[in-house]
Amino acid sequence: MKKGFTHESTYNESKEWYTPRYIFDGLGLEFDLDPCSPGADLVPWIPAQIHYTVLDDGLSQEWNGLAFVNPPYGMDTPKWMKKLARHGNGVALVFARTDTQWFHECIPSADAICFIKGRVQFVAAEDALFYADGLRKPKGGCGAGSMLIAYGEQSARALFNSNIGLTLPVSKLAEMFRAESGFAGGSRRPDENLPRNTENRQGNLFEGRP
Repeated sequence: MKKGFTHESTYNESKEWYTPRYIFDGLGLEFDLDPCSPGADLVPWIPAQIHYTVLDDGLSQEWNGLAFVNPPYGMDTPKWMKKLARHGNGVALVFARTDTQWFHECIPSADAICFIKGRVQFVAAEDALFYADGLRKPKGGCGAGSMLIAYGEQSARALFNSNIGLTLPVSKLAEMFRAESGFAGGSRRPDENLPRNTENRQGNLFEGRP
């Protein structure tokens, strides 16, 4: 069987785990590239035109277009996240480890972040072909909560429309939103932590959202 990149399981053992279909159904995006893929034949439900496997060394390749990045977890995550941040166009699925150095280096340049509801049930490599045919369900519960990180307006819109979890604006979108009337007085204060009103502002971030 063709191997992809190694991800962490619930017990931090090395094993192949693939992103389940419902994540892509929620996003509703067609990606140009999956640079961390085990191969299109193993994950036909991942909507990407180009799949780089470990043999292609996607980290060293030039990235073009909209990318979906479910990187190898652990020590390799920062390299992939920094590359996606530089690329500036795509969505990453990673553990919600907000205390890490890479999070604070890469998130400020993102456009939106979605903290996924519940634990993502990933697809084990040995079940991938059965899962693709609808014969098995994901069974790989990860050991931590997960988040989607969007770079670029198209990706950010997808997160806000996904209903996958709690989505918040980051960087320039947050500043744009702060400029709107009714958001904590419309300005940033040194001691500001929370907005004053209780209106659900996620639905107002993008005009014309369904």
